[in-house]
Amino acid sequence: MGFSEETIAAVRGDSQSEIGCLMMYGVSGDIATEPLSNMRPLDLDRLFDIARLNKLLGWLPISPTAIPAGCAGLASKLLQVRLRTIAMNRRAMAITLEVTEALTKAGLRHAVFKGPFQQLSLHNDPFRRPSGDIDIYVAPCDRKRANAVLKTLGFGPLEQNQSLWWIPFLGEQHFRRENDGAVIDLHHRLQQAGLPDWRGAESVLDRAVNITHDDTTIPMLSSADGCLLMAVSLAKALLAHEPCGWAVVDLTHWLARLDSVERTMLAKIARESGQVRTLALGITLARACSDHPSLQTYDPMLLSGLTTDQAVLRDLVFQPWQREAEAPRRRQMLRMLAQGGPHIFAIEAVRAALSQQVRKLLERRTAKNSAG
Repeated sequence: MGFSEETIAAVRGDSQSEIGCLMMYGVSGDIATEPLSNMRPLDLDRLFDIARLNKLLGWLPISPTAIPAGCAGLASKLLQVRLRTIAMNRRAMAITLEVTEALTKAGLRHAVFKGPFQQLSLHNDPFRRPSGDIDIYVAPCDRKRANAVLKTLGFGPLEQNQSLWWIPFLGEQHFRRENDGAVIDLHHRLQQAGLPDWRGAESVLDRAVNITHDDTTIPMLSSADGCLLMAVSLAKALLAHEPCGWAVVDLTHWLARLDSVERTMLAKIARESGQVRTLALGITLARACSDHPSLQTYDPMLLSGLTTDQAVLRDLVFQPWQREAEAPRRRQMLRMLAQGGPHIFAIEAVRAALSQQVRKLLERRTAKNSAG
């Protein structure tokens, strides 16, 4: 988990009131002017920290009259966060426009995902969550050409000593521009080693939808692909023991916007891409956190090895440090998501083992070079 012991120590213990408040704002938009029934009053600092760790600060209102009961003292901090997010995301949007225009001119199909433009499409607000970098997907066969386009814009590859791990096992490469510090995450896979591969991932480019901003056309993931990607994000976070309340909120919003045709399309894409159980995992985790109607239209799937205790699942999403013993282990997760496909389990288990070995080898080499 990428958080210090000091950070986690501050939020250990009961955070159910704070989680319930965040889900009310994030999913239903209700104003929690009264304490939630059968729960203790909200703790101001705990609410802020749990929201920050789960990337949900943008869902809390900045108006003192609309903020949860007893938490008016947060208004100024939330306003500061909002202003920083606006500045950061405006910059990210400008860089996205620059890069997508260059890729389009080069004849490279691509899709922008995550980031402020996805927030704009999904929430009609590009400032819900800060975006420090820009995520772009290209087909594997176009990765090197896309690299070349980024270099013409002044971007150079980061972590070159780790490229033997990032590129083949995580399916992405990071680029940074020195003059302004802009960072691009260029993806050519949509799933990491150790989890079932997203088969035929480049088909998301066939289904991409265009939006226009400042006279520039930006290809974005379709709603069905956006849903599936959120389920993948939840699986990754569960595997890494990272808080991921933001992904549950986004998945719920994605599912809520699907019509019957798109729901059928989502099921078809999940089946063809080998992500049926990954989608089921995402919906299961979201259901443990919310009773939103959009989550009730899907039949539950029993996932072998995953607890059915809703409180445990909710903690695994929002505060995984509370449930370290119950969290699925890497091999257990892969077996659960690859059930019925022993060849998939075997292939991804080997890739996961190789990924760990290569990463450790590169870390030892880097440490040796630094010491020398």
